[in-house]
Amino acid sequence: MKRYLFILLVLAIMSLPAAVYAQKTVLTGEDMASKVRASDKTAEEAKYGGMMKLNFNGPTNSLDPVQFYTNQNYTPGYHIFEGPVQLDAGGKIWPCVCEYEQSEDGLTITFKVRPNVKFHNGDTVNANDVAASIERSLIWSEMMRINFGANIESTEIPDDMTIVYKLKTRAPLALMTIGDMKSSCKIMPKKIVDKMGSKGIITEDADLIGTGPYKLGTWVRDVSLELVRFDDYVPYESGGTGPAGPKKAYFDSLYMTVAPDAMARTTGMMAGEYDYTTGVVSDMHQTLLDAGSWMDINFNGWSPTVMFNLSKNNADSIVQNVNFRRAVLACMDMFALRACFGRPPEFYRVDSCIVPISSAYHNNILPHDNNNYDLEKAKAYLAASGYNGETVTWICAESDSYYKLSLPASQMLQAIGVKVDLQVHEVATYEQEYINPNADFDICARENPKPIFNPMLSNRYVSGNVTGWWESEARTAALRKLASTESGSAESIAAFEEFCQAVADEVPYIISLEFGTPCFYSAHTVSDKQGVNAYWWNSYFNDNK
Repeated sequence: MKRYLFILLVLAIMSLPAAVYAQKTVLTGEDMASKVRASDKTAEEAKYGGMMKLNFNGPTNSLDPVQFYTNQNYTPGYHIFEGPVQLDAGGKIWPCVCEYEQSEDGLTITFKVRPNVKFHNGDTVNANDVAASIERSLIWSEMMRINFGANIESTEIPDDMTIVYKLKTRAPLALMTIGDMKSSCKIMPKKIVDKMGSKGIITEDADLIGTGPYKLGTWVRDVSLELVRFDDYVPYESGGTGPAGPKKAYFDSLYMTVAPDAMARTTGMMAGEYDYTTGVVSDMHQTLLDAGSWMDINFNGWSPTVMFNLSKNNADSIVQNVNFRRAVLACMDMFALRACFGRPPEFYRVDSCIVPISSAYHNNILPHDNNNYDLEKAKAYLAASGYNGETVTWICAESDSYYKLSLPASQMLQAIGVKVDLQVHEVATYEQEYINPNADFDICARENPKPIFNPMLSNRYVSGNVTGWWESEARTAALRKLASTESGSAESIAAFEEFCQAVADEVPYIISLEFGTPCFYSAHTVSDKQGVNAYWWNSYFNDNK
């Protein structure tokens, strides 16, 4: 009876289909995308054509690379923009807009712009464009500053196609940070960078000019977004595979619409309105499969997370007290939260480390497997915090992963005596509030990605959100060590353990679990997704369309 009665209510409201899943055999978690690719025999010339219809659970609110905070932003964004270099699905660095060289001592990084790379406006990319784009990313991204910018001694442009960075010390994570698909370091014309200024954001559609295989077509805010094939794009044989391989824009266009409701996404998929969607009604997975769709479960590191607003703007909040944050952690019953998402066991892991289990960095320093749950300890921490009955504002988006975490988690907090005002916002409104430096909230729910290759690639768990977030001497010291040691080395892993210990001590956020995302495709869609990021170059419709 000590388990929460309200959890039972939440389970009833959300109509969890656990019993149904137990009878299914479709949820194996294997990579169906690779099986579909391997079995398809469509001729190269037959792959071109058609409109790929995608669905998002919220609208794209920015296509500026320095605002690549959400799936709705960066997924269309990295079809428009490319970086100087690109990581493949395994984390290896390959050329992209630029070839690159790093000196033997690691103190010189040279980018050589590939000849005749075109912007969407027809201009040819040169060294000044690349240098300006990198400089803009260094202003906006803490990870870029830590992993690269802090090491730069000088920047030289000896000719129109070459940029040379001289470093004060080795920057072993620089190229990896620059080449991450979600990185803010994307190449755009220098004249656009100059127009924006050091703190400006791209707001005019005409200024969204990149070098990618697709360019912006029509963007109706909050309704739809269309990307069209960039006919002057030339696929580049870098030697890489997956996201670092040649990019072929087989589809004429990518058309993205918004359906925040799971039932609307499900019925839209069944009616042929979409060729791809996620977040469908859980107990209708088999219905979609029977109707001809195919499904891939993508364990991409996305983790519903409780984050505290520790910015200076929120200095008077009780969440600034570490004992209050410890009380929140201790009252969180992770297994009860997991049940509220309505997913079968194949779809989740209870794991609070900020890197996936497969990573060399994974450790057990942070609370795992529900061993943090202790109501008496939670009440003791709450008393030690000096909490005196003030209302704590918790904001979340109306989408499934945000709300299904926030509702029961906020009720767990109420169960130990905390007054909580849970405010549910439309997705676009919530995202704007999240990045607002003057945002007025204490706790929020996020769906954050775990960095696959190195924890220093995370702009969420390591850097935090744009409102200022977590300041700590232990955090800063650990990040400096992480940024100055070779990825995967014993020294780097030890530095990450120090970072995790700081998180365990100071509780700036709480990862509830990691889940796999069921991705549904129309029968005639052949996906080329390799790795955890969804991209649509090299995907196509087969002969059955």
